[in-house]
Amino acid sequence: MATEDKTPLREAAPSPGRTSKTPDRSKVARNRIIAGVVIAVVVLVAIFLLTRGAGVLSLTNDEPPVGAVNFHLKGTEFVATQLSGDKQAQKDTAKATADAVKKQLDTLFETAYVDPGSWGDTGEIGDLFTDGAKGQLKDDIATITLGDNAGDTYDSVDPGKSSAKVRTLTDKSGNALRAAADISFTGLAKHKDGTYTTITVTGTFFFVKDGDTWRIEGYSLDRKEKPAKAPVPKGSSSPSAVAS
Repeated sequence: MATEDKTPLREAAPSPGRTSKTPDRSKVARNRIIAGVVIAVVVLVAIFLLTRGAGVLSLTNDEPPVGAVNFHLKGTEFVATQLSGDKQAQKDTAKATADAVKKQLDTLFETAYVDPGSWGDTGEIGDLFTDGAKGQLKDDIATITLGDNAGDTYDSVDPGKSSAKVRTLTDKSGNALRAAADISFTGLAKHKDGTYTTITVTGTFFFVKDGDTWRIEGYSLDRKEKPAKAPVPKGSSSPSAVAS
């Protein structure tokens, strides 16, 4: 009867050591799978970012982001075509017109002077002008934009303080007929050779309403450029950081 206790089932039973290792091996396998999935996701995200222009800039910082032009309205006025009229309506119209003109000026200088992707390209700003004014843009490319082939000279333009004073021609009921904006735009330009200049554009833009949009029908501009010091790096106040 004693020999019957040594059954094949008892001899074939797995040892305690083998049983305890099985969960450990399963855990390792799961960890490897999870790690592999995480790595694959990271690689896919990196590929997605690197194949998009914005991703390249954000990862490498090779080029600075385009700055926003923000004209400050120094004043809004209305010029009535008749002495008698609705003064409050005329004032309200002058304010609304000035806001609309400001947005057009912001877009114009951000596109023509600040965004390297549209330097010297009058086609990028054509919609801001009337059909009659578009024909003059090519001749005035050195003032209405940063200039033809500006990319050969400049690396970037950082917009500075800019202002506009807008006058609106109204009828007696307060309807806007035309507008004029006296402007002053400034920008700090970095050149290919590492030097800097301050660019200043002053003059007047004349606007006419085309449906719900104010378009430029004429302009008289003057552009000046003079040497400037390099900007002080953010977080630094050391005089040595400024070029002489």
